[in-house]
Amino acid sequence: MTTSSSSHSHRRRKRRRPLLKRAAFWVPVSIAVVLIGLAVGGGLAAKSLYDQAISAKGDLEKAIPLVDEVEKSMLAGDAAAAQATATKIAEYTAAAKEKTDGPLWRAGEVIPAAGPNLAAARIAASSADALVRDAVVPLTTLSLDALVPKDGAVDLARLTELAGVVEKAASSVEQVKKEVAGIDRGALVDQVAGGIGMLDNALAKVEPVLEPTHNALTLLPKALGAEGPRNYLVLFQNNAESRGTGGNPAAIAVVTADQGRISITQQASSSDFKNDRAEPVTTIDPQTLELYTSKIGRYIQDTTLTPNFPTTAEIVRAFWAESFGTPIDGVASFDPVALSYLLSATGPVTLTTGETLTAENAVPLLLNEVYAKFPDSKEQDAFFAATAEAVFRGLLTQPSDPKTLVDMLAKAANEGRLLYAPNDKDESAVIAGTLVNGTLPEVNAENTTVGVYVNDITAGKLDYYMQLDIAAETDQCQTKDGTPTFGVTATLANTLTPDQVPGLAEYISPGTYFPKGVVSTDLVIYGPVGATPTSVTVDGKEVSFTPMPHLGRNAVKVNVTTGPGQTAKVSAVYTGVAGAYGPLEVRHTPMVRPTGVTVNAPGCTAKG
Repeated sequence: MTTSSSSHSHRRRKRRRPLLKRAAFWVPVSIAVVLIGLAVGGGLAAKSLYDQAISAKGDLEKAIPLVDEVEKSMLAGDAAAAQATATKIAEYTAAAKEKTDGPLWRAGEVIPAAGPNLAAARIAASSADALVRDAVVPLTTLSLDALVPKDGAVDLARLTELAGVVEKAASSVEQVKKEVAGIDRGALVDQVAGGIGMLDNALAKVEPVLEPTHNALTLLPKALGAEGPRNYLVLFQNNAESRGTGGNPAAIAVVTADQGRISITQQASSSDFKNDRAEPVTTIDPQTLELYTSKIGRYIQDTTLTPNFPTTAEIVRAFWAESFGTPIDGVASFDPVALSYLLSATGPVTLTTGETLTAENAVPLLLNEVYAKFPDSKEQDAFFAATAEAVFRGLLTQPSDPKTLVDMLAKAANEGRLLYAPNDKDESAVIAGTLVNGTLPEVNAENTTVGVYVNDITAGKLDYYMQLDIAAETDQCQTKDGTPTFGVTATLANTLTPDQVPGLAEYISPGTYFPKGVVSTDLVIYGPVGATPTSVTVDGKEVSFTPMPHLGRNAVKVNVTTGPGQTAKVSAVYTGVAGAYGPLEVRHTPMVRPTGVTVNAPGCTAKG
């Protein structure tokens, strides 16, 4: 059994890592050395060929340690060092290619038994050289600086240039793939065949990384207004009042991108919309209505109840169209915890109200202290608007470390704090299946996902004090009948102490529907795809429940109430159907406090 914080709770997921952080990219060069060595040991008798093979092997062996240096330099953000080392590697692989591609070598390829192995070795050396020359070396020119705004704008021409670099690398990989596919595998000795198989695997890993990278770089200029202004709704979810994907989206802004220049062009609060309406603002899926009730479409504050962010985006767009009518090209979501991550890259920002916002004080100030400082809701709205503008201005204009900025954005995405639902189908295809998309997987084969989502119904901001911990377990790697069991336990702890309650600001705990300091929570647990809930307990006692189908899964919803210092433990057991199950993973509402996640899957081997 292993335990980790929220930022580490996704370690079992298969993540899409940035291209330059994929170790698989550096594998093909190493494989070429193995192939040359195996070909030499496979009975190549001619002395001249032997000498050439040994020399080529030596060239590639010199290159191997340098490949690690390139990767380390890129990860450290030292592009100049990476480029210099990659150039040196290219010299070695070019020499190896030349030594395995002369007339004598080619003549030897017609010799029975030895010939096919010589040909395979030649192709391996040629493939290594092509990958280094057309992929490794050009990709060391990629710089995260191109993605960081300067003076309020992103250089669209530079993005287009980078897309061309990745396209060239992808073309090289495709060509190498064709050449390797043409090798006569049946004539190879086992060692050489095994090495070629490793090259196949490496290419299969590289190709899926290059394609989405190229697509993203190709689409970014359009998304940044290269073909005309683009408007994006940005929801700032308040985790102090939990909702499925984060919190109450009480603050909303329109971010406009035009020819790479980015600005906030409009801001609104929840009071600017028609809430407490008789019917939902738009048509909503019946299963969503059954699980979360019609309030998900009658109050903009409740549009984030569902863990399916595209549903939220659709409802919010309808609210916005009704109240403002501004054309919207996509909906994004952020929270104050993610904002604190960004501040660690941009540095402190000064608000128009006089406060200085830092990575350390952003969360307590925005999610707790603000309600004592500004008791009136209109003052709060003005403060949140000023915060959004200041942070956005800092992001666009203050010098920041590109690597730290990208790392912090990745951290926010991995924790479910950064979400995006575009209108554009091509953009949707690029982020499909990623955590940024804000959807649950539709099958279990790659990852077996369970979900725990927290929806506060207290009408306050008490979730600033709530601690969520989750334990998930399965016998999927031990069951013999093909129908595994899954257990999910969510523990909610109200960390308030009784002596803190009298001092709570009214907006944090108004005491309207529940006594001050008491939190009422609808906890929603989703099982794996196709699994059926068989029991639910609250604090160890069985309770009645109704399985509620949603998003291709069965969910159970349980309400718990916790006073200061109290804890509620909700457990659900699911029985799965026969089929393929990937590693067990947990997704959950991103809370203010880090969520502890424990996964116990006896007999399973973690995916690397």
